[in-house]
Amino acid sequence: MRAHPIRTVAVERAPIGPSCAGRAIAAEVLALEDVPPFTRSSVDGFAVHAEDVRSARPGAIVRLTIVGEVTMGADAPRALPRGHAMRVPTGGWLPSGASAVVKKEDCSDLGDAVEINDGEGSDEHITRQGADIRRGEVLAKPGTVVTPASVGMLSGAGVSELPLFAKARVALLVTGDEIVSPGALLHAGAVRDINSLSLGATLRAMGFSLVSYERVADRKDVFEAAFARALRECDAVVISGGSSVGERDYTPQIVAAAGAPGVIVHGVRAKPGRPTMLAIVGDKPVIGLPGNPVSALVMLETLGKPILLRLYGKDDQTLPLRACLTSRLALDPRLEHLVPVALSRAERGLNASPLLGTSAQMHILGFADALVAVPEGSGPIEAGELVDAVPLSRTTSLR
Repeated sequence: MRAHPIRTVAVERAPIGPSCAGRAIAAEVLALEDVPPFTRSSVDGFAVHAEDVRSARPGAIVRLTIVGEVTMGADAPRALPRGHAMRVPTGGWLPSGASAVVKKEDCSDLGDAVEINDGEGSDEHITRQGADIRRGEVLAKPGTVVTPASVGMLSGAGVSELPLFAKARVALLVTGDEIVSPGALLHAGAVRDINSLSLGATLRAMGFSLVSYERVADRKDVFEAAFARALRECDAVVISGGSSVGERDYTPQIVAAAGAPGVIVHGVRAKPGRPTMLAIVGDKPVIGLPGNPVSALVMLETLGKPILLRLYGKDDQTLPLRACLTSRLALDPRLEHLVPVALSRAERGLNASPLLGTSAQMHILGFADALVAVPEGSGPIEAGELVDAVPLSRTTSLR
């Protein structure tokens, strides 16, 4: 799939704020100001010349005349001459000439003078202009996801708006005559709709704008029309069901006929998820997922997500968690296995408890926190071994 180009969505400039969190930066962002923008005190106390207080200690008190006070949000009222001090709060502007701040608790305020009994380390109580961030420094690169903390960092550096990728519109088509919605009458042979809800929620959690369509009947002409509409209206299409090899599984045929390069992959050597289809029509990715709920969700997380994130010019950067396996995994070595696990705190880190079952048993994902990949050709993994557990998508933030 990496050998084929896919589109990146449009770029928009948005005012910086809480709503930017979870979205992807589309262009390099530079600091527009130094942080802090001026040299300031890091403690409550008195601005002084370091040379005037260096010898101060109990029994050798240094007395300085007070010549003013710095208030928050304002410049120092005057330069500080030698032999004098100026009251300054934490974060206050350091007056010109001052090179140290004596902590309030290391001196006695006499009103018009201050007696200093400990001047040691007073030159360390200063935060210099630009000590945090320098003007012109690169703060974000394309594909970087804005976090709650980085919103504050960028704003503090004078950034007022951000170049962000627009939310990619991802269509979700769910096929199957047997599917009924929550709350509807469950007639003979019917099953509740799982994939519309779980796949839709996952796409939202991955940072996409979900475009849901009505359930698609198991008829070729109906699916063909629905797929054409979704492809026309959206940046990518995710299909649930119809990618297997049965007589009514015509999805690959319709996708291949929609345009080049067409179907790139049909079938993967992994369990669950073997019938998965990966395609590109023009520059739009199409992800064909199995109908079984576990297979569909696992393949969306492991194969669909990194492909869809390319709409934002971004690689999947989900970091695995190192965890201790609680029970032995002995699986068919002819396939790669993607095993759901429940994570729990342990005395020395995390435990990963495998949740085993068939690809139709949604409870094994409903209680799962992460997936553990067991590569094709691997032998058993014994209880107590450390494994990489890749967290499932849970929030509205990209990763």
